[in-house]
Amino acid sequence: MLGMAGSAVADVCQTTGTLTEAVGTVLVDSGQGFANASVGASLKGGDVVSVHGAGSAVVDFGSDRTVMVPGSTTTALQVPGCGLAMDSSTGLAIGAVAIGGGIAAAVALSDNGSGNGFIFPVSP
Repeated sequence: MLGMAGSAVADVCQTTGTLTEAVGTVLVDSGQGFANASVGASLKGGDVVSVHGAGSAVVDFGSDRTVMVPGSTTTALQVPGCGLAMDSSTGLAIGAVAIGGGIAAAVALSDNGSGNGFIFPVSP
């Protein structure tokens, strides 16, 4: 089951998005240096979007997954549902693989009938 979840996360991470809104000066660096961006441009996770001054940029990755970059901001695009997520209550970054590993550890530790006490599983 975790293998299937990992595959689904990988598919989400490969999704390209479309720049659907570019207000003000919007630049994109896809690995070749910054260039002016226009609505309709194809972007992917890791591309760097920079909005100079007032304005904003919106990238749509489909399935109700959009990323908004506010004015006076430069950021590397993170495809929603892919990679690290920030836990706002603790400030910790949590990866999709870490979440899956946590679920597996919880299942392994929930075997109360083993009589082994607490066992911390370690991946080989």
